[in-house]
Amino acid sequence: MEKLVPLLESSTVVVGLRYMGLSVKQMQQLRSSLPKEGATLLVCKNTLLKRAAEEVEGWGELKDAAKGDNAWLFIQEDHVAASIKAYLAFQSKLKEGVPKEERDAFTLLNPSGGVMTGKALTVEEIRRLEKLPTKQELIATIARLIKQVPTKVAVSIKQVPTKVALGVKALADADDNKEAIVGDVCKPKAEEA
Repeated sequence: MEKLVPLLESSTVVVGLRYMGLSVKQMQQLRSSLPKEGATLLVCKNTLLKRAAEEVEGWGELKDAAKGDNAWLFIQEDHVAASIKAYLAFQSKLKEGVPKEERDAFTLLNPSGGVMTGKALTVEEIRRLEKLPTKQELIATIARLIKQVPTKVAVSIKQVPTKVALGVKALADADDNKEAIVGDVCKPKAEEA
């Protein structure tokens, strides 16, 4: 229990994985396929996990998933996508050894449930976490978008004097024709034809 509380406090996502039928060697392979930092795979009693979930705010939803034989995957903020990708890749590798007609019924390492910052996750939501951008990717995207705004404003502002100058030049060129009016001189090119 003294290990579970700090793990919950430092995690962003926790997923229960059904491991019944997984050999010790396969469990070790799964552990080694996860990111070296930010992901911890732990097998513990469901009652201990339930008590720890009650102690740490935001993890109460884990109690519903704490049934049967689970290996718990504790994932920290910057390692969510990489950890879920590693888990899904490992599960796919396990399915390769199963005959095709039995793959749909394959339940080894299926999620029993999960929670992300206080919200219970469905199996499909857990699978979609592999596409979740990292904090660095989000910061880079935001910086790129912020940078685009002043660039677009500068281009727009630059266009105003250019168009005014073109209009003044057209008026100056038409100054010889005293009968021309501004609307005739400054017609858009499409209308001149």
